[in-house]
Amino acid sequence: MNKRVYNKTLGKIVRTLGFLLILVSSTFLSAKMILGYQDLPLISNVLPYANMINDFVAPYPFIDEYALVGLVAGLIMLLWAIRRGLILRVVLTVVLAFVLIEGTISGTSPLFPITLSSPAWVATVLGLVSPIIDLLNGISIYIIPGAAVAVPFLLWVLFAYKKPNRFSIFMLRLGSITLFLAVAMFAAKQFVASLNDVEIFNTINIVLYLLTYLFYVLGSAFGVLGFARK
Repeated sequence: MNKRVYNKTLGKIVRTLGFLLILVSSTFLSAKMILGYQDLPLISNVLPYANMINDFVAPYPFIDEYALVGLVAGLIMLLWAIRRGLILRVVLTVVLAFVLIEGTISGTSPLFPITLSSPAWVATVLGLVSPIIDLLNGISIYIIPGAAVAVPFLLWVLFAYKKPNRFSIFMLRLGSITLFLAVAMFAAKQFVASLNDVEIFNTINIVLYLLTYLFYVLGSAFGVLGFARK
């Protein structure tokens, strides 16, 4: 059976917008992490670029507020553009939205280890969904960490089985692998508090997050450049 997915005009537009949102969000999130962890090995080599990006977005606080939302929206748009089957589309969309909302409520998102600002209207929306999150936590403490770990795994499935394969998708696939490891370590710290005091563990965790967003920047940049491809 032919599993190759070729986009027509509308599909190309949705796919390119998805790549563009991932590119902008990942570039900002990468810079945010570099500036937040300047003591990491070799980080000084990219620090000037991070400062340049930070200076550029400083007059636009909404970028900080919507960075994660933009990333998730970009991934969902890309998902619906490059995937043929319906099941993965629906499941991954729901899980991505759930993890984003839960992370916003708790203030510590497994998708990004640094706290970001939130739009003012979010407080009203979160007040409506907080009881659902509390209910799920009451059912099992493993539901939310499980959903967080499921996100990068499902992203890997999405990118690994995309036909025809592209360099942009390959980079996003590598990013999903490093994100899976990063989120797994993030989740482990929720259950084993002593890991928060292990410096090498935390350093590896941050490096994995940073690699994720750098892979996303590279992959999405090539994705935007390849907007004319089927």
